Amino acid sequence: MKRVWLLLCSLLLISFTAHATNIVLDNHFKHLQDIPFEYSQQPLTLEQAKQATDPQWQQLTEQALNLGLTSQAVWLRLQLVNTEDSELAVLLSIDNPLLDKVAVHHFIEQRTLLVKEIGDALPLNNRQIATESLLVKLTLPPSSNSTVLLRVESLDGVRVPLSLWQQDEYLKDKSKFNLLYGLLVGFILSLAITSLVMFSFSRKRYFALCGTILITLWLLLIYLYGFGYRYFNPSLPALQQLTVPSLLILATCLFAPLFEQIRQPVNTLIQLLSTWGNRLLLISLFFIWLLPTNIMLSYCLFVPPIIMLMHITSLVIDIRKQQTQPLNALLCGTLVFFAAQLYLIIVVFDIYDFNTRGLPFVFFSFLICALSLSFATIKHFLIERDAQVATQQSKIAQSEAHDALLQERLVLQEQARLDLEANIEERTFELQVTLRELEDKNRELEQINMEDPLTKIKNRRYFDKKLVMDLRRSRREQTPLSVIMLDIDHFKNINDTYGHLIGDQTIRAVADIIKEHLKRPLDEVARYGGEEFVVLLPNTVLSGAIELAEKISQAIMDATITVANTEIKFTISAGVYSAIAEDINNPGLFTGCADKALYHAKQSGRNRIVSFPILD
Repeated sequence: MKRVWLLLCSLLLISFTAHATNIVLDNHFKHLQDIPFEYSQQPLTLEQAKQATDPQWQQLTEQALNLGLTSQAVWLRLQLVNTEDSELAVLLSIDNPLLDKVAVHHFIEQRTLLVKEIGDALPLNNRQIATESLLVKLTLPPSSNSTVLLRVESLDGVRVPLSLWQQDEYLKDKSKFNLLYGLLVGFILSLAITSLVMFSFSRKRYFALCGTILITLWLLLIYLYGFGYRYFNPSLPALQQLTVPSLLILATCLFAPLFEQIRQPVNTLIQLLSTWGNRLLLISLFFIWLLPTNIMLSYCLFVPPIIMLMHITSLVIDIRKQQTQPLNALLCGTLVFFAAQLYLIIVVFDIYDFNTRGLPFVFFSFLICALSLSFATIKHFLIERDAQVATQQSKIAQSEAHDALLQERLVLQEQARLDLEANIEERTFELQVTLRELEDKNRELEQINMEDPLTKIKNRRYFDKKLVMDLRRSRREQTPLSVIMLDIDHFKNINDTYGHLIGDQTIRAVADIIKEHLKRPLDEVARYGGEEFVVLLPNTVLSGAIELAEKISQAIMDATITVANTEIKFTISAGVYSAIAEDINNPGLFTGCADKALYHAKQSGRNRIVSFPILD
């Protein structure tokens, strides 16, 4: 009833407030991407922002706030309504990792719930969650209407797309994104490595230049998505402000020497201007750090596209004189890179709202550019090789008339080469088959090492590894971790009376019953040894673990094993321990405490559940 009243009050507040941005959340909430909020560009202090009236705030009419280049701080305001009678944890994601500073203030009336300052101009350890994304964990009190104020400062452009996530849902979405991102970025890196390997074999400079350009594009993607800041320079935020502009200039400058290696040199005015402009741009790379940030950014966004346009013009002139596949591929790669530069200018200066998150156009432009440049260099190499082969064949044809023995020798050499290639292909195929079989065997062996052969549940080795992982998660997220140790009562009597085969059936029956009661994906059961089992329950309080143990115990009491028209009834004893991990280097603490509780349960009569610490 209280939740209904709060929802009604929220709806009334929305109806009477012209610029209200109330976001109503409950336990069924998973993800809100284009959330409504208000913003203000007035120079306000925190207290002034808290007390600012509606005329001082502007309602966002677009799906993502983009104010272009501005040196003025921008305030954002959100109203979060928790309709539940319990606390609600949500993640606020600021989907632009290149913002310099974002100060987050979460409060209810005059009570402050959270104050946090993050951004790529600050060290990585300032963030609540050490990740490339700008994330803030908000805890909404029960049945509350709280306010979130964000103060955004960024000399590289204020583009602030916001989204709200339930924690598990965010992890799922982030895992999918990282998988796709890793595949595409890894593909670009593999093309770069292939070009460098080709250079090491052929000593053709265009392979080295192509590989360097692709590595530069790879680094640009790494830094544009925040991964470079996270993994390469988390303690040097000042370097983050220079990396992307420097890489844009470097990538532009590397196109000119690649063109000179592939095209036929023609002295025209535009090519002369392109060459000297490229040299001056490369020299400026060593001095841009002396400029103010806003001037440096404008320079790096506008000057490289001008030079790239000169490159494109000179390349078009060459193609009109002699059209080849490598030159066409170079033109394609240059055009998509130029388009990516224009896209960045439009996004940073807010010329047009593309309504996109994560700059996907830049991502796929770089991918097409990488494919085009790789094709151009390989095709040029093949054309050169074919020309060399044609020259050699011409010499051979001339020598055929003079020396028949030499011709026969060449035929034998060609046949030997073909045989060698066939042998190599055959051996390569055999090696691939062998490696695939070895991979399958390794996968089967890994499964055997993690699985108990009798019960088909996880074994002790897997449990020890899983316990360490859950201890780290418990300490990182400050959530309770529960361990249940279970043991079959009077199991020796079952073995002595009915035999070991019946004892094995009893153990399998207990394992099946425990598995049926584990509903969450992260809950795990393992055979700890003999007739003893252990259940690992992340993010579970003591009362929940005891309740689960009691359900398992009752289900086992109700279970019956029938052998030769004889029904076997048995019970279990269980020990439970739950705590928030503090020392991840002592995983035996959890199993030891649960085992002590189990021992006390067996000593005090069996068929009971005892938690640790033990209360007599």
